[in-house]
Amino acid sequence: MRKIKKKKKIEYDRDDERTLGEDILDFIKVFAISALVILLFMHFIAYPVTVSGRSMVPTLQNGEYGFTNIINLAFKEPARGDIVVVNMYNEDTQQNEKWVKRIIGLPGETIECKNEIIYINGKALDESSYISSSYRQRMIDEYGYFNMDFSAVKLGKNQYFVMGDNRPYSKDSRYKDVGPITKSQIFGDGIFVIWPLSVFGGK
Repeated sequence: MRKIKKKKKIEYDRDDERTLGEDILDFIKVFAISALVILLFMHFIAYPVTVSGRSMVPTLQNGEYGFTNIINLAFKEPARGDIVVVNMYNEDTQQNEKWVKRIIGLPGETIECKNEIIYINGKALDESSYISSSYRQRMIDEYGYFNMDFSAVKLGKNQYFVMGDNRPYSKDSRYKDVGPITKSQIFGDGIFVIWPLSVFGGK
């Protein structure tokens, strides 16, 4: 008589016996770790920034989205020509805001503007690397000026003079209710644009 073999009992992995509660707990763990990584990234490395307004045209356009580097400032001093994100109190809105501007004057320098030309310690400043002559002329033709003339300002040892690239549209250190900023107000260094993709890259 033919001997019938007993079927071996199939042993399932522990994962096949997971409960819904365990799956939910794992999801919460992954979510919490991801959130922590994002928070640490935003607090110590980079911070999301949306460009608001036209003050940095043509370099940055209204609505562009990216990140500003907040760790660089621990290792380098702000330099002339740097794009920075600045903590500012807006008297008009009565709110703390983050403005995107460019550093023009450095601590200890004297800055002034005469006949459309910015002078640093009496020497004309070359801005051709970030403001083209054609754009400058277009603004002059449209508004009658590009750089608003202002009297000499002597910067303190911890003060910086910031301006937007689109001078007719920019509220910045030229205005008495803004004035020079301090280093403690500089929140981020540069802008790395991630949207729109057509302008993806660092500024």
